[in-house]
Amino acid sequence: MENGKKENSEWNLKELSSINGNELMALEFDELHYAIEQILPSGIFLLAGSPKIGKSWLALQICLAVATGGQLWDYSAFSGEVVYFALEDNYRRLQRRLHTLEADKLDISKLHLVTASFGINDGLIEQTDSFIDKHTGTNLVIVDTLQHIRNSEFDKNMYAYDYRDMTKLREITDKHDITLLLVHHTRKMYDPDPLNTISGSTGLVGAVDGVFVLEKTQRSSSSGKLTIANRDTEDYCFEMNFDQENCQWLLVSKDGGLNPEEAICVLIDDFLNGSWSGTATELTTELKTLDGDSDLSALTVTKHLKKFVGLFKTKYGIDVGFERTRNSRIITLTRSSSFV
Repeated sequence: MENGKKENSEWNLKELSSINGNELMALEFDELHYAIEQILPSGIFLLAGSPKIGKSWLALQICLAVATGGQLWDYSAFSGEVVYFALEDNYRRLQRRLHTLEADKLDISKLHLVTASFGINDGLIEQTDSFIDKHTGTNLVIVDTLQHIRNSEFDKNMYAYDYRDMTKLREITDKHDITLLLVHHTRKMYDPDPLNTISGSTGLVGAVDGVFVLEKTQRSSSSGKLTIANRDTEDYCFEMNFDQENCQWLLVSKDGGLNPEEAICVLIDDFLNGSWSGTATELTTELKTLDGDSDLSALTVTKHLKKFVGLFKTKYGIDVGFERTRNSRIITLTRSSSFV
């Protein structure tokens, strides 16, 4: 060696494995497999929510739907063997919960319940592989909770720690083409984007194929919202209600409950027939007549009309205009004839 450098022949070089664009487009792939049609395909996913919000009840609902080939709300489940790692529970509690969900009236022989396992780095992958090899019809694995299978050694770089664990768990989904759903917690801090509330680094969300975030409007309330953001499906935002008697999450609306800004768009869309002109105060009065529960102010209406000018035009076919006269500011709303 000269100047401490190795000759090229001494380097252990590896060639990149690649495919050109034409070759890729000529390939034929199997259709994406699902546990629940449209919303839960194969891959690795997080189901996150605050403690005691009802994540485990939702996890059991999903388990029962797949194990029986039934329904989850409006969506059909694809029947298969299901492994539920209920690592915070015991068999007595699980039996009681299944009774509450009236699972005793169903054939749940395809539902397999586990209350203890190894961690990610000391045997969990091998345990799961062994189970799936024996039960070749396995379609879904749920781990409740993720924290129970993470080993104690913690990398000082949280991003690397989170990404490493998710990459390790991906060995299961890549090998068997199944769905792995990990129950996890959210942070206490509020964020308008539900994905930002998931506990851990961005490496956790970045390494999975999708996230389900379950929220309640208030801790004591039965109403909630389920936000779904997946790589291979469209995003969803469901308005939910928790049935306290039967301990089931019920689907109320597929729009997930509109935020105040979106609600104004829908309200004005319902209000406008052809065209309208007037002040913000007059428009607010009109909208309150249409929706008696509305607490809109003239300032709020003006702000959101300006903010969503483009949305009104493209989605609702409404042109929004503003004009200042000597005595007032006039708003004009005109609906395109193609949207009437």
